[in-house]
Amino acid sequence: MTISKDLFFARFYYFTFMGGWGFVMPFANLFYTSLGFSGKQIGLITSTSAIVGMIASPIWVSAVKRHPLAHRILQLAILFGSVGYYFIGQQTEFLPIIFTVFLHSLAASGILPLSDSMVVLVSQESGKGYGSVRAWASLGWIISLLTAGRLVERFGYIAGFMGVSIMWTIAAMIVFFIQPHYFSTTKHLNQPNPHLRVAIQKVIQDRTLLGFAIALIAIGFLNSGVLQFENVYLAQLGASKRLISVAGILSAIVELPFMVYADRYVHRVGAHRLLLFALILTFIQRVVVLLLPTIPTIMIVRFIGGIAFSFYTISFIGLISSRTQSSETGIVLALYTVTIAGLVNIVASPVGGAIFDAIGARWLYAFSAAGYIIGAISMWLTRPPGALKTSEA
Repeated sequence: MTISKDLFFARFYYFTFMGGWGFVMPFANLFYTSLGFSGKQIGLITSTSAIVGMIASPIWVSAVKRHPLAHRILQLAILFGSVGYYFIGQQTEFLPIIFTVFLHSLAASGILPLSDSMVVLVSQESGKGYGSVRAWASLGWIISLLTAGRLVERFGYIAGFMGVSIMWTIAAMIVFFIQPHYFSTTKHLNQPNPHLRVAIQKVIQDRTLLGFAIALIAIGFLNSGVLQFENVYLAQLGASKRLISVAGILSAIVELPFMVYADRYVHRVGAHRLLLFALILTFIQRVVVLLLPTIPTIMIVRFIGGIAFSFYTISFIGLISSRTQSSETGIVLALYTVTIAGLVNIVASPVGGAIFDAIGARWLYAFSAAGYIIGAISMWLTRPPGALKTSEA
């Protein structure tokens, strides 16, 4: 009964925490461009968040995972993050936004890897897959984004920032109902303390994890421009804010069934093979938009892209959790999702902004396609023995 309760609240937590991002993520760069910021300035804002996260997240996760009150620290971080989003939406000048983003990133940098680690443990103990929980984040994203589209058109971008603040506040309260041991690490005599050095050693010693790290670097650098400016590109092509909000949910609609399906499929073919397929499928999507750069093309590709994103998300978590001990999973996730991403974004975000300023958004898709094919090649060359013939253990 207790495990069922934890699974229920873990799903509700993802619905509010990750789903809440639907209020702000699709509109953040539109907000910055509405203030007159250039692509380079938007890239610098992203880089600021990346630099702080890169440094703070591994330290944050390592310290919190060893603390007996890890769940309380997480709640405080989510509340600070909630307040940070509200204050970002109140700014109108570049330097105040940079400063506010810095403080927000300092508070929020470890929330995602710690949350993922918790959800992996809850889903494992309940006998359910990670995708059965992650699908609730997609549902939350759909509801948040549809709501945000209407509110932003009527009240302006501040409505989106207030929406995510409310959702994160609810998420912080939900943590009260999840057992504390899912958030902290029980130290065993034969297990090292989880910290960044352990995570780096683990990746270096594991050929497949190292190949995945190389893939993430290539994808993160070359895909940065599309992530930052696709919604801006839609606006340039003539899409309204409401249509942009609809575009944002198309992928999530497909994710709802495919997150659960990916759970089953990853056991059948293995996390590595599924991840490789997701990278190739995303490469094809980027090429299609490059060749046919229209609003309908982007809408269709986003809808189909829910399949690739579902497979990528579940196999990402599955590959790391299957190749690490439970005490290492959280810090290794932080290394991949925050530190590596942060190192890449420090350079990639301003470069992507400069490319957007110089030659426009369309050619960002060519760079992105190159990143995904390089990532797929890296994963192919470092595949575990028998990965393409049988499922991973």
